[in-house]
Amino acid sequence: MAEIVLAYCASHAPMMSSARMAAPEAQRKNFFGALEYLKDQAVERGVQACVVLSNEHFTNFFLENFPQICIGVGEKNWGPTEEWLPIDKVWIPGHEGLANHIARYTLDHGFDPAFSHQLELDHGIMTVYYELDNEMKLPLVPIVQNCAVPPLMPVRRAYEFGKQLGDAIRSYTGLQRVAVVGAGGLSHFIGNPRVGDIVEDHDRWFLERLERGEVEQILDMPDSEIELAGNGNHEMRSWLAVAGAMAPLTSTTLAYEPVHPWITGMGVAQWDTTGTQQGTRQNQEEPA
Repeated sequence: MAEIVLAYCASHAPMMSSARMAAPEAQRKNFFGALEYLKDQAVERGVQACVVLSNEHFTNFFLENFPQICIGVGEKNWGPTEEWLPIDKVWIPGHEGLANHIARYTLDHGFDPAFSHQLELDHGIMTVYYELDNEMKLPLVPIVQNCAVPPLMPVRRAYEFGKQLGDAIRSYTGLQRVAVVGAGGLSHFIGNPRVGDIVEDHDRWFLERLERGEVEQILDMPDSEIELAGNGNHEMRSWLAVAGAMAPLTSTTLAYEPVHPWITGMGVAQWDTTGTQQGTRQNQEEPA
């Protein structure tokens, strides 16, 4: 049976790659330092494949056909799709066994995800995936979510999907060590007059709820309330899916920086998987 040996979420602003040096040095070092730490953890823990959840930015789907969830089940996916993103354009290896198992398991447990045998991967997944593996050879199961077009999946539903995702991974027998990653957010505004605004109070409140295990305060938030921290804040659904996959474990915030040159509240949070029996979901603290 597979074990989730690494679980984290990170913001995915495209400028973290395309305008890396625009961020103040201290903010840049804090944010990328957290991602470097997680990359080292992936190597130390022998991660064999990663599942990455992110928003669909009209890269694969448009209004004539826009699924709430789509699982990339193919042997490979192409990315990044943006020509201007300074990451090599390559075929990213998939993991067909794990991906198809997730699709089958979630279909059997109350969800109806779409699937694709070849996805285009944009900055939403690629910026975070690249920081996890600069060589881009780690097998990737991409899961794109609708965090952009009403009607949106309720955030509680995203959390419940995460629970089934976690159980699906743990019931897979073809691997031993898997990483689960949520990409997106936090507060940011896209395509409206508030572009550049960052709602730091909301971001810190959200991260604190995940640390305290107080997700119930988040799960029934209406879209109108979520959008007070920007239409890009709907990407909290990826974070909540990871929180669901790791429940009842709580997260630790590794970094948070309101990076105005990147127009985004940039956060990184990790769920401690060490010393935990994944199958029973027993919440235990890491030994000091």
